[in-house]
Amino acid sequence: MARVALLAAGVDCIYFLFFLVVDSPWLAWINVLSVAMYAAAYRLARRQKLHGCALLIWLEAFVHAVIGTLMTGWDSGFHYLLLMFIPSVILTNSRRQSLAFVVALLVFLVTLDFLSRGLGPLAPLSASALVALKWLNITIFISMFSSLSLYYRRKIFQAERSLHAQATQDALTGLYNRRHFQLVAEQELIRCQRTGSRACLLMMDIDFFKTINDTYGHETGDQVLISVARTLKQGARAMDTLARWGGEEFILLMPDVDAAEALAVAERFRQAVERTPIVFSSGEIFCTLSFGVTQLERGEPLSTAVGRADRALYRSKVDGKNRVSHE
Repeated sequence: MARVALLAAGVDCIYFLFFLVVDSPWLAWINVLSVAMYAAAYRLARRQKLHGCALLIWLEAFVHAVIGTLMTGWDSGFHYLLLMFIPSVILTNSRRQSLAFVVALLVFLVTLDFLSRGLGPLAPLSASALVALKWLNITIFISMFSSLSLYYRRKIFQAERSLHAQATQDALTGLYNRRHFQLVAEQELIRCQRTGSRACLLMMDIDFFKTINDTYGHETGDQVLISVARTLKQGARAMDTLARWGGEEFILLMPDVDAAEALAVAERFRQAVERTPIVFSSGEIFCTLSFGVTQLERGEPLSTAVGRADRALYRSKVDGKNRVSHE
């Protein structure tokens, strides 16, 4: 909102210079008042009084359009500037409120047209100055409307990226979530069946995670999850798909590797996590991971491969934790 106020003040400075050039000092000084209003709107925006800022901007724009049209005539094009309010109103209000605004604006413009043509210009300009003013207003309208469109376009893209992240990523660790992993893994199974290539699953579980939570608190538990996720992500390849499977459990899909290669990768991960300290407010701790590794078989559903990796993980837990098992 503060940027809008500054931009509008800049436009009024252009008007000020224009009317000085065409020898209409009275019209020029009217724009000084407009700049003062936008300066006040800017101060309100800086103080987070956005409602008051918006009202002041709207008031100045409508009053400026009325005065400019009555002084220089309808053909000057001051009314074009009011059209910029339509997108913001439609995007931020209900359908009924938007329709009411558009109808009210249309009535306002029709009334202003008849009034200005009936009275004639109160401060007429020369024909050449009037044409120049009209094209100045058209240029300002196109420039500001384009800027507004780009602003909303950027906001839409940001919202789409945010929604995509919420749909595919785990909020705490930033890894893919279970749902997205399943979609990617199903596609990888189809590719493996089509090309005959290999792929492996690694299931990982943080050892003694409940004890960590109970001893150090859930905030420290969250830091453990984040640290482990970061270590795993640093060690994974670009083509791998790493996700938080749930709770303290992670899963990794590795295309184009066999069981022996996957076991070696799992061992590297195990050692990396084991020697990485997790720093928190009152000190640091270390944690370990247990692994279950399996190679995907052609034609099998994902659930079968996950079940096999889960059984291997369970065997690592039973055999003493902090180890890698294969099935």
